[in-house]
Amino acid sequence: MRYDTVIIGGGLSALVCGIELARGGKKVALVAKGHSTLHFWSGSFSLLNGDKSSLAEDHPYSKVDDAQFLEDAYTAIEILSVAGISTVGSVDESHRYITPTGGAKSCFATIEGMLTLEEAKTFKSVTLLGIEGFLDFYPDFIAQTLKDLGVETTLDHFSLPETVIRRANPTEMRSVAVARALDKEENIRALASIISRCTTETVILPAVLGFERSDVWERLETLSGKIIRTVATMPPSVEGIKTERALRRVFTNFGGTILSGHTVECGNIVDNCVQSITTSKCVTLTADNFVLATGSFIGGGLTSDRDCVGESIFGVDTLQNTERVSRELFEQQPFMGLGVVTDNDFRTLLSGEVVDNLYACGAVLGGFNPVKEGSGAGVSMITAIEVAKRILNR
Repeated sequence: MRYDTVIIGGGLSALVCGIELARGGKKVALVAKGHSTLHFWSGSFSLLNGDKSSLAEDHPYSKVDDAQFLEDAYTAIEILSVAGISTVGSVDESHRYITPTGGAKSCFATIEGMLTLEEAKTFKSVTLLGIEGFLDFYPDFIAQTLKDLGVETTLDHFSLPETVIRRANPTEMRSVAVARALDKEENIRALASIISRCTTETVILPAVLGFERSDVWERLETLSGKIIRTVATMPPSVEGIKTERALRRVFTNFGGTILSGHTVECGNIVDNCVQSITTSKCVTLTADNFVLATGSFIGGGLTSDRDCVGESIFGVDTLQNTERVSRELFEQQPFMGLGVVTDNDFRTLLSGEVVDNLYACGAVLGGFNPVKEGSGAGVSMITAIEVAKRILNR
């Protein structure tokens, strides 16, 4: 099977890169072995905590000048919009989203309808409405955050006939199952009736408002007459799954091909150029260009043993560090900065030599710490867009 570009991976970076290439007229295949880490996502897109100029030379952002960096960030928002993903926030000014455990982290875009710390400060009083028997949402932690902001917070829970039935089996009281229940019009109306009886103007719910339907939040606001906001649950993330599905739809609408359930088992490199890859389903793919968007350790893009960190498919060069773990649990862990080495065009290296048509983007890259820097989604999208630009301009 022959393509202009083959992208290995199925997460945020792979999809953004694929969309940019496909709408640029390229014939693109995306090889995805399974669900991506978007299923663990908070609902907000982080860019960077702090000043880009202070980053190390091997940081992925250091390969992008300031003007291009801002342009890419706006392109990322535009791609989300094309996918029907409405966000609030600004590239020029960060805001903070509220985590499932009540913390606050910096980001530049948040799914519309989800609560930000800045908006929470404007509320005088809210009702925090949990779901009876739902264990992946911690209203007590979130309530404490709101109270610390001076917001009068009432804690309450609701139950619907369908959630009562699901409580008999704990596996049925997960976020996706609850969201599927709220796809049903009768459950939307029942919940709206419960919300309408709350004494506050604003009601906060877990982010499980519909799975197939995209209008549940708006329907609840209309029917209840209340302002409704949501806060992310513990994984699996309904908003993350919906975002992944929306980006996949856009990619295929632009003509992209997704090979789901395929694991790339080997790649053939000749004279510092990738000739082909072969998947676990005995499919061989050839292309002019290949992109590694395989993720970090969680996604399987990186491997580790006692001696070194490696890249799992081609064995391209990676950053190394003899001290990978700090004894200080909450300090920056050295292993988080390890990953694939690239040149300034995001092309990988093999034994120090550039692999001319093998690019890397997203979490597989070395030189950054997504947790400490608050740069995870930003690096995924910015580097994906930069790789797409370089391939389109070849």
